[in-house]
Amino acid sequence: MIRFLFELADKAISFVEFCIIVDAILSWVIVDPYNKYRRMLGTIVNPILDPVRRVASRYIRIGFIDFSPMIAIILLEVLRWLLRLLLIILI
Repeated sequence: MIRFLFELADKAISFVEFCIIVDAILSWVIVDPYNKYRRMLGTIVNPILDPVRRVASRYIRIGFIDFSPMIAIILLEVLRWLLRLLLIILI
């Protein structure tokens, strides 16, 4: 049962990472932020990216390049690594 929950969390992290990548690509291709696909992805991605953007904007200022998707993916990978470590400890 616990293994199932960890695998579910792993799949959820993969899904969110995929959504972040697609949202970043769509932000280059579809500039309109009110596009229905960008809004749909925004409901998934923005709750994760907004806090990262707030913190990153204080320390990383390189023109108009938004590094928050890359930082968020790195943080999600760290979370995945910690979950796997916890699974190893519990089993």
